[in-house]
Amino acid sequence: MVKIVTKLMTENDCYKAGRTIVPRGITIHSTAEPGIRAADWFDLWNKPASEQNGREVCVHAFLDDAGVMQYLPWDMRGWHAGGSDNNDHIGIEICEPPHMAYWTEFDIVGYDAAAQQPYFDQIWQNAVELCVFLIGQFPTISVDEIVSHREGFARGTASGHMDPEHWWQFHGRNMDDFRAAVRAALHP
Repeated sequence: MVKIVTKLMTENDCYKAGRTIVPRGITIHSTAEPGIRAADWFDLWNKPASEQNGREVCVHAFLDDAGVMQYLPWDMRGWHAGGSDNNDHIGIEICEPPHMAYWTEFDIVGYDAAAQQPYFDQIWQNAVELCVFLIGQFPTISVDEIVSHREGFARGTASGHMDPEHWWQFHGRNMDDFRAAVRAALHP
């Protein structure tokens, strides 16, 4: 099972708002900040929006190849999807590896997928295990409601992002593959 370290972002305005949810889904994001580790996000986001240039953001957890950093209680309303998925989805940010570069907001250039495959395989496994854990904690979560930020945008329940498929495509993976992996892990 993936290692989960809990360190709540009590200074973030989202945490202070204290709204709760009954999770029925999970939104998978990727950071678009290559090389920043899961544990580093605490210092970046554990502060009020006034100290983050007005950014009102907070997810339940970040994960990388070392494990998961949980920053909000799983049943707290996060500020991650930019739409109604915030009301009933747990938000998970997957940290992107170093040596990744962006040409535009979602256009990755010069990415060496073969060199990054070990990192990708580990974050994939960690994300699958985290989703299995969360479904065990919240039977209200449906595997069919494990969606990417891109899928949330396409259905009108999240803001206009393309993650994480803009990165995963370099490894020949998509959200259907991910949901299948979660199903397989739930029913070995």
